Amino acid sequence: MNLRRGFYFTGNMIVIFFIIFFLKTIITENLVGKYLTNSSSFISLVPVHNNGAAFNLFAGYNYILIIFACLIIFACMLYVFTYRLYISEKFLFLMSSFCAGILGNAYERYAYGYVTDFIKINFMNFPVFNLYDILITVGAVLIAAVVAIDKHREFRENKDAKEDDLYRNI
Repeated sequence: MNLRRGFYFTGNMIVIFFIIFFLKTIITENLVGKYLTNSSSFISLVPVHNNGAAFNLFAGYNYILIIFACLIIFACMLYVFTYRLYISEKFLFLMSSFCAGILGNAYERYAYGYVTDFIKINFMNFPVFNLYDILITVGAVLIAAVVAIDKHREFRENKDAKEDDLYRNI
């Protein structure tokens, strides 16, 4: 029963990875370069081969980026399997999504030597990105928000408990 939560995390990560992989394949093979190619629309679908990480940092260091991605996924899995009794299923899902995005970009770096970015926002100057990047960014922001909210709640509960003890001793 206890390991089930850890396998829930791993299973979700793999399922999300494959869903986004197939969705990205369909989009890049059928839509990119054919639809939404002009800059007058809200977004454009233009293929860009990214040899680096975010904003093309560390371009040309694919194997280091792949190793770093594996280390992040391993650290997340270690965290989940260690604290699985204390983590909510919503948090597990967020961690799964975050890791699926990292896994997807690492897979593309390994298989192709680059990551295919194709979503370009036209109303502002922003780098081209892909669906895995969305998973990573949204997952990281929501994980940080959940942790901050939990820490704030824990702080409030401890503060209230200390105030209760203070009033009992008067």
